[in-house]
Amino acid sequence: MLKIITSTNATYELPEEWALSDAGSVTFRNKLEDKAYSHGSSVVGDGKISGRTITVEFDMQEATEEEHDTAVNQAYQYFAQTDYKLQVGRTDRVYRVAGLSKIKHKYQKGFKQRWSNITVSLLLADPFRYASSRTTITKVYAEAQTATEITFTNPSSVDVPLTFTFTPTAAMAAITVSHDESGQAFTMSDTLLSTPAVSVINAEAGTVRRDAGNSINTFRGTFLHALPGMNTFKYTGDAGTVTIAYTARWFV
Repeated sequence: MLKIITSTNATYELPEEWALSDAGSVTFRNKLEDKAYSHGSSVVGDGKISGRTITVEFDMQEATEEEHDTAVNQAYQYFAQTDYKLQVGRTDRVYRVAGLSKIKHKYQKGFKQRWSNITVSLLLADPFRYASSRTTITKVYAEAQTATEITFTNPSSVDVPLTFTFTPTAAMAAITVSHDESGQAFTMSDTLLSTPAVSVINAEAGTVRRDAGNSINTFRGTFLHALPGMNTFKYTGDAGTVTIAYTARWFV
């Protein structure tokens, strides 16, 4: 099964046989740079993964030329959209397609424009394959906490950005969260974070908001990610609910 899920949750399922190519090809932003006055080289770069292109090849065959053209145009219409999800095979994982770069088309001989072979090249600005649904960890604290552990296993093959949501019972004026595995941490000092206000720290977007307002000035430290495998976070702060959410992601 190959299905497109648009930003408005409209869906299109490719009706014919298809094949996916380059799904496992990734480029790391590293290169060798010669050492001065010495043998060998050094690796330079940030080690991150560049956006990439995957291709989908499929056949479209219909009984009449009119039916064929309608089916092909519908497929083009969905593939040509921007910012949609592509579900390929597994229903629990999706690619995030930024847009379309190329369509290659040819008619099969002997079928009088009723059978086409089509290849579309899809741009993945975000190079990973994602879980279809988000994972959420919720902790409710009836009293103030000091370095209280929150542990969970990230099933991803790469790190994932986290979204922290803080909902105070009364107030959460001073919050610290640290991550054992990376040694990173953040603090949030917000005297206005009192019920019914809620603060959200979104590492993927790089934002800090109290309700709808920008409160980045209350934040110090690092936007935290969960590494593959076991993760231990430590929460220090007042009573309330702490929620950690993420979407797992993989190379393939």
